[in-house]
Amino acid sequence: MVEGPGATRNGRKAQVLIGKVVSSSAPLYNPCHAPLVGCTLLEAFSVGKKMFLIFNDDTEDDASSSDTAMRLHFGMNGSFRTRKVANHETQPPPSSTPHWKQNDLRLYFENGNNPGNYTVAEAWDTTVNYPVSASSARDKFTNSSSRDVCSVLFNAQNVFTSLRQSGSSRLNISDALLNQEIFPGVGNIIKIESLHRSKIDPRRIVKSITDIELRRLIRNARQYSMDWLQIGRAGTKLVYNQTVCGTCQGMTIKMQKIGGSSAADGNSSSNSMSRVTFWCTSCQPFDPTSQGNSSGTTSSSTAGSQGTILGRNPTLSNRTQPQCPQHGLRATKLSRVRKEGDNTLRIFFTCKMKSCQYFHWADGPFPSCQCGKKAVLRISKTEKSGGRWFLCCAGGGRGNNNNGCGHFTWATDDHLAPLSTLLTPLL
Repeated sequence: MVEGPGATRNGRKAQVLIGKVVSSSAPLYNPCHAPLVGCTLLEAFSVGKKMFLIFNDDTEDDASSSDTAMRLHFGMNGSFRTRKVANHETQPPPSSTPHWKQNDLRLYFENGNNPGNYTVAEAWDTTVNYPVSASSARDKFTNSSSRDVCSVLFNAQNVFTSLRQSGSSRLNISDALLNQEIFPGVGNIIKIESLHRSKIDPRRIVKSITDIELRRLIRNARQYSMDWLQIGRAGTKLVYNQTVCGTCQGMTIKMQKIGGSSAADGNSSSNSMSRVTFWCTSCQPFDPTSQGNSSGTTSSSTAGSQGTILGRNPTLSNRTQPQCPQHGLRATKLSRVRKEGDNTLRIFFTCKMKSCQYFHWADGPFPSCQCGKKAVLRISKTEKSGGRWFLCCAGGGRGNNNNGCGHFTWATDDHLAPLSTLLTPLL
């Protein structure tokens, strides 16, 4: 997920283009962007998880009336870069193009007095909207910057006030933090890690959180985001996609899809979509009086076998497991087949070194279903069994509504032990 820090870094990359003109002699990747030819980039900035580029057509007499904007939303895997191009190059070199991503934007900007040399702006796996209102983009920046988790204009008191005034009495803190109108730039990772560091259960409703807790939460979200922005990658994840709590070292992590309280109150915003959430049931104690519109049930961190294998039980972790013969166990990782086909969703061992060809199926102990295929390993995200592994029919496929032959069994220690600590919830 590209959260606020990633969008902010992209906005800074784009600022090298300010004052440059979109070239009329280089080809456009998207014909819909033809009106930008001859336009000058006036501004480049980010707001939360989005970036805006504002252009002006120098040929117009009334410049202010001709300003137009482009909005880029980076979604789960979006990326953006600028690079200099010489010798009239009109296609990116193969070595620099991520072949597994969809190229959504390529604009060539003239480099002053160097004809035939350009600076190129490129985006992949990114939603590009053009044209959008330049005045609306500027208003959004003005109105949201003081609450933007990565902004130099960030004001913690404004975020505090916005959270206190948010929604109805049923809005939970998970929905509130992900609402980009309340706290721009906060995504699921920042939400999960800042709630953990603040010792707040993610199911609590906003009104149940004390002022001291809420201010601590805002500080932690800001600190985690700024560290991410400075380093260029997310910091230490104490509970996100973890099997053992990084704080208390306990087998106490709970995993569940949480969200939707805004939708229940009549708000159809996409911010109310439920998201997979991790928390430690020991470090973030549950208070039934603060759960809001949940069903009111509680559970320990995990049930059945998951409490054994996902911890650091020496009996299980000492069992032998396949490892890269060239680079050893530390370079070995567990992956899942993502391409559609006969082996979709099967798991396998591979090597972190890109040049290494090591491959070994990791589902040897798994049973076969009635379809004759190996059952695939999945994880529950429901309230009652969230975080518990199970084996199901591969015939259903990814994104397919049918369940194949309907095979279903809870995974046991014998199934999971060979995977050891390489098994993570979001595999």
